[in-house]
Amino acid sequence: MSTRQSFSKEFKESIVQKVLSRGDVSVREVCEREGIGHSTVGNWLRARATLPGMTKASPAKTWSAEAKLKSINETSGLSESDLGLYLRREGLYSHQVNEWRVDVMKSLDGTRAKPQMPKRDERDRRIKELEHDLARMEKALAEASVRMMLQKKADLFWATREAEKK
Repeated sequence: MSTRQSFSKEFKESIVQKVLSRGDVSVREVCEREGIGHSTVGNWLRARATLPGMTKASPAKTWSAEAKLKSINETSGLSESDLGLYLRREGLYSHQVNEWRVDVMKSLDGTRAKPQMPKRDERDRRIKELEHDLARMEKALAEASVRMMLQKKADLFWATREAEKK
């Protein structure tokens, strides 16, 4: 049976500070260096989530355009370790800031400009003219077809009347 180890409040806070300012070192590595269990430090972090300068990550938090731009500016010159601190403090992921940066660059490049209407040229006028002619000819063909059908019926009718008279 293992005995439960007790740590002072100052010691816990110093470990939490080391984890929060660890840079590119993993939490597990910090715990191994200090000889403390990973889950124990995780509990301390959750208990101390209200430390000054640390905000909880909220997936429901919506970022305004101004806040996104501010975040892009603040992270642009940071080293890896400082960037990690900033991201944890703000509750962000690096891919979010990168996506925002790409969006800003695209909008500045003009790739999101409104689609332009195609320019009209001589071919467009010719196509419209031909479509009009085609519609007119289809209408004339339909009329001629109806006339031929009526003529055949009339001829058939008159032929049967002539045969009846004889």
